[in-house]
Amino acid sequence: MNYKEMRNTLEQMANENHEDFAKVLISFEKGINDKDALDRLYQKYMDNDSMSLLNDEFDYLIDELRENGQIKDSATIEKEDNNLVNIVGNILGEVENIERENKNGEDFKVVNFSVVSKDDEGNKTYTNCSAYGEKGDIPKDFKQGDFVKLFGQVRTSIDDNGKEHTNVRILSSKLLKAKEQMKNQGEKKESVLGAIKKYKAEEKAKPVEKKEASKESER
Repeated sequence: MNYKEMRNTLEQMANENHEDFAKVLISFEKGINDKDALDRLYQKYMDNDSMSLLNDEFDYLIDELRENGQIKDSATIEKEDNNLVNIVGNILGEVENIERENKNGEDFKVVNFSVVSKDDEGNKTYTNCSAYGEKGDIPKDFKQGDFVKLFGQVRTSIDDNGKEHTNVRILSSKLLKAKEQMKNQGEKKESVLGAIKKYKAEEKAKPVEKKEASKESER
């Protein structure tokens, strides 16, 4: 399917069911799988005439929903057919970039890393991943704590001792939010809260200052 065919298909989907079309795009771009949260995000999007579907404002809306407990942790693993999986979670530990040699003596690159995901009940799942060749162009720059979305195929192998090992071969990857971004947003929120507290404290002190000033004038 080329660009023109894909555009026509997307246009048709948007016209037939704009609400679900918008929710799917938000889910895909931001890694949100919580249906209730998607309903809220869609409503906020519809209420804001100046907001487009590819707007950074969604990041702030998502953070606000998380803070208010209105969104479930979106770090999940969704299984599809043919051992294909969608994974949303955080990078765990260091990302390993190595070079290997195939049977023909040709060099190739592989990026190995691990991801930790949580289900709705808070249970953690650890997944080992490998991205080969150009599929590693994005994962090679992942850092510990980064929030990522991955799509790949589960591969199972048995070593010489009969132990089974499972690894996901990455077919596509996306950085949803870097750890530094999350840290900076947290610091920004703290500074805003600090400013609000300071303002409230100053407002609280004003009546006292006025009373003391009036007493002074009476004397």
